[in-house]
Amino acid sequence: MNSELHRLIKREELSGETFVLHFERNDFQFSPGQYAVLRDTESGEGREYSIYSGQNDDYLSFLVREIEGGEFSHFLRNISIGTEIKIEGPMGFFILDNKVKAGHPVWFVASGTGISPFHSFVTSFEDLNYQILHGVRFVDEAYGRQVFDSEKYCLCTSRHDKGDYFGRVTHYLEKHPVDSHTICYLCGNSQMIEDVSDILEAYGISPENIRTEVFF
Repeated sequence: MNSELHRLIKREELSGETFVLHFERNDFQFSPGQYAVLRDTESGEGREYSIYSGQNDDYLSFLVREIEGGEFSHFLRNISIGTEIKIEGPMGFFILDNKVKAGHPVWFVASGTGISPFHSFVTSFEDLNYQILHGVRFVDEAYGRQVFDSEKYCLCTSRHDKGDYFGRVTHYLEKHPVDSHTICYLCGNSQMIEDVSDILEAYGISPENIRTEVFF
């Protein structure tokens, strides 16, 4: 497991509260879908973030949402280019199985910054047979949308009707059945994952074909 210093080389602003940090990779090896711990070298404080970059990228990237009152996300928002922080990992088992890599139909369902592992999947594997639902509040939260095939991507917005679908991902899935042989990956808040899992199981998808990663 890596536990080394990585230098920040770029900050990419996506919305008023969300940004991507790009670090020197330093030969950090991971499987798309895994996460790492970003740690302040001075305070020792750290937090887990899914890896946003693809496995063949020259840099190591993380999508971060600054949380009101969240000391660590505030720290990450304000670190200067050139700052080194410790990155520990990779960790986790939210990775694609060989059937999906070989073209088996797969659905990705994300809420908010839960899009991170799917961004890594799609930028790492070009020929995935996927559909993706991304549930957000407003259209400016369509983080990294440009990497997804526009015909396979649906932005579900809950606060206004300027996305691809007005409503939550659960509302979309209730109206658009998913084939029972589909493998599904869910990433985001626990309530979304619980509700979507119930819908998918009602369509006959077996629990072992519903893979989940909860973001707190």
